[in-house]
Amino acid sequence: MRLITTGLALLVMAATFPTAAPAAPSVEPPPPGDAANVVAGEPRQGRLEPIGVLAGHTYAVPTLTAGLGSDDADVRARCCFLLGQIASRDSKGALLDALSDPDRTVRMFAGIALARMGDYAGCHAARASYDGTRWWIRYWAIDALARLNQVPDVALSDPDPLVRALAGDARMGAWGPVSAQTEYAGPTDAPLGELMDAFTNYLIGETDWWWHAGQYEQVLRGQETIVWLDPTWLDGLTNAGYLYWSLERDGEALATYRRAVAMHPDRWESHFELGFFYFNAQKRYADAVPEFARARELGCPPVQARMHAHALEDAGRNAEALEVWRELLANSPDDGVVRGNLQRLEAEMRSG
Repeated sequence: MRLITTGLALLVMAATFPTAAPAAPSVEPPPPGDAANVVAGEPRQGRLEPIGVLAGHTYAVPTLTAGLGSDDADVRARCCFLLGQIASRDSKGALLDALSDPDRTVRMFAGIALARMGDYAGCHAARASYDGTRWWIRYWAIDALARLNQVPDVALSDPDPLVRALAGDARMGAWGPVSAQTEYAGPTDAPLGELMDAFTNYLIGETDWWWHAGQYEQVLRGQETIVWLDPTWLDGLTNAGYLYWSLERDGEALATYRRAVAMHPDRWESHFELGFFYFNAQKRYADAVPEFARARELGCPPVQARMHAHALEDAGRNAEALEVWRELLANSPDDGVVRGNLQRLEAEMRSG
């Protein structure tokens, strides 16, 4: 079960993995919704580094390591990413092997994982992952390279504001390798899919932390990462679309809403959100019409269904809008809003 979102450490630089602290008894991990506060404290402005909500979940290392043998390259890449977040020395050998994976994305995230833990063997692949990739991957690349004091100069002028700020912050002083301060107990025999679901819930909890801190670019970074880990999470895409739109990044908002439709063509929510963006942000009423129509076909609630008629009116197709208002009233005879709009449009059409 997914968490419900509201909209939605580090020491000195080392050349390899830090010296292991004396083993401590494993403890139960905090709930996903509380983990960010446990790790980072109460929300505050100014933080740029990610919050290590997955660090220390070492019970999952054997399952994730086994996942590196999957025939699916996407699964292998996700396992590399999560192993880097957990930051266990026990995953080093498997990640080093993954640097030779035939898939570039797997190599990228293996390099990021190793570099985050302070291993220079991952430096080349982590640096390569910065070039020509999506902005949220560049964020993770800079976070990793900062642990090796290897942030490239080009990152200081990155087109993405969060990546650029992260690079500048990292250049202010060397960051230490990520190292779990606590080892958590957990189900060592949980299947990979179950672990993926649990860990994405932890990452959703991190986005909630950033939301309350008012750092919406970080929320976006988390949502983009989680959607990559779990493409079934439609809310992550639609929430990301809204945040891109709110931050006046309309091109990315439109691309995200279109991804939602492509990835979830049979969900009314994806079509409605794309139509709503066309309608409100871009005043492209003709483009909004088929999206709202499809949302109705897929069973959207009555309130959202009204947008089909509104878009038809604003597109100058009043006769079609009149028919939609009549259909909506037939389906909801007690809906006063629909009745009022129907009467209004009938009066306007009578008056010419």
